Amino acid sequence: MTAPLALDMVLYDLGTASLDLIVAMCATGHKVTVVEPDPNDAVRVGEIIGRRLPDLNVPVLARIKGKCDVFLCRGDHAAKAPTDALIVLLEGPLALVSAPEPDRTVAMDLLDPRFAEIALGSALDPSSAAARRFVTQLNVPFSVSARRDVFAGAVLQDAALALVDKLLLVGITPWELDEALEEAGFTQGLLKAQDAIGLEVAFARRRAAGTDLLVADRMVREGRLGRSIGVGWYRYPGGGGAVIDPLMEDMVVEEARFAGIDPVDLTLTAAADALILGVMNAAAPLLNDGLTRDALDQLTLYKLGLPDLTKRAKAIGVNEITQRLCALKTADPVLWSPSPDLHRFF
Repeated sequence: MTAPLALDMVLYDLGTASLDLIVAMCATGHKVTVVEPDPNDAVRVGEIIGRRLPDLNVPVLARIKGKCDVFLCRGDHAAKAPTDALIVLLEGPLALVSAPEPDRTVAMDLLDPRFAEIALGSALDPSSAAARRFVTQLNVPFSVSARRDVFAGAVLQDAALALVDKLLLVGITPWELDEALEEAGFTQGLLKAQDAIGLEVAFARRRAAGTDLLVADRMVREGRLGRSIGVGWYRYPGGGGAVIDPLMEDMVVEEARFAGIDPVDLTLTAAADALILGVMNAAAPLLNDGLTRDALDQLTLYKLGLPDLTKRAKAIGVNEITQRLCALKTADPVLWSPSPDLHRFF
């Protein structure tokens, strides 16, 4: 059997959010070059890659040199792509609307390369085929999305982060919530997972959508971007594991006071249940968009670390889910008002 052809990849101005993707690309034999157009950023990102990925030979440059096979970037940098490269926008399908060369441009949710979503937009058949080959060579399971606005995985992540923000503001600490979620079956606490991804990724989506979160947005503005720089929801001294940061508790309490939000007497088990019910509520409309239950379960596992969402919903039952959501919606009707699509789990 012929080995897959090694491709030249350029990751353009993606910062440290692409570390996991770099590992996946290098593991399958592709040549990866990181381009950070700001020379200071190039130095900083180069140092982080050298420290976090010491066994990989990944050059970090301040400008593009020559051609490449695949050019991965944000939508506003698509015009920088070398001629004939497949352009991959690491944003939602909406970015394809303004793509300067739609014939060779696709969108992918790929920064967490355990499960990918692809939107092919107006890409011609050769580019669509190249996009599928590219993801297949990475050994990444994927689904092709018919959505034209955002990927389903981003919908789930943003809903989960909004739920987290609300639960923290009523008196749960980040580490208590993570511990409760892991006890409820999450593979990893959501806040540790967000530190690994980088808080700036979801922050950019919120800015584009005109939405905000009190705690998470303040963290980004204060430079708490996650594990890559040593501080996010937790601290990572010496690049090691997560350590509780008391300053985060102070920040949450302060934001709650500014917003006039009073503490709520909520057990950690109840907080985890409220978050899972909120995720079910946000996920149900995605089943109305053509996403299969199996694909939804994969997304909630890989994007949130929550396994068996469909099985969990069926075990509770639609009437019980609705009743529990109704009891929670007084805390936030946007997050917990029952979706009319909940029946699609069953």
